[in-house]
Amino acid sequence: MRFTRIVVLLILLMGISSPVLAYDYVVKSGDTLFKIGLAHNMSYENLKKANGLTSDYIEPGYIINIPNKTYKVQKGDSLAGICKKFGVSIAEVKRVNGLKSECFNPGTVLIIPTKPVTPSRSGVTYATAEEIDLLARAVYSEARGEPYSGQVAIAAVILNRVKSPEFPNTIKGVIFQPWAFTAINDGQFWLTPNATAYKAVRDALNGYDPSKKAIFYWNPVTATNKWVWTRPIHLQLGKHVFAT
Repeated sequence: MRFTRIVVLLILLMGISSPVLAYDYVVKSGDTLFKIGLAHNMSYENLKKANGLTSDYIEPGYIINIPNKTYKVQKGDSLAGICKKFGVSIAEVKRVNGLKSECFNPGTVLIIPTKPVTPSRSGVTYATAEEIDLLARAVYSEARGEPYSGQVAIAAVILNRVKSPEFPNTIKGVIFQPWAFTAINDGQFWLTPNATAYKAVRDALNGYDPSKKAIFYWNPVTATNKWVWTRPIHLQLGKHVFAT
């Protein structure tokens, strides 16, 4: 009996200190497996497999298990370098692995969290599933059929505006700013975006900015606002010119 109690106690202690191998995500209205996977840098196929799902159907309130990745430490690795590689914060990796310092030996297996955190790598922006959806709608409605770099540039302009004091400081605020985007005014914004639009959004969130930090873009053939021509143009991608 005493031996059994000791074993149970050890198991409980191990459970308290063990790294978290996964976490639960509660499905919200408007979520899809594709968007949840995109927000966590996972393919939706792997997300389905991890949760034993046979279809893409999910409802608000469902619990989706988000598995974390693992990484075997190599000789010469540093915690900062590993975190930069995976785009996660040092604090989060230390937390899920129960690390008190940044020292470890080659061969150590680290848990790499896929739960969204604000990465330490510069140029990377965190967005919620709702914001990713809004960005994808903006990209698709404003630039579908354009070169891929031109589609990424649309998302990048929106993110650049969020950082600029001239515009609202949220993705939703920028997108729905009155008269900011033609697609909002003519209703095309509500078209269903394709996979390319979502990929363009992810690349923009990860720091790819083919617009060269532009905060304005327009079609020079159809633009009627004379003021925009006072802005310095950086380049043209497809049918749009991009300016600061």
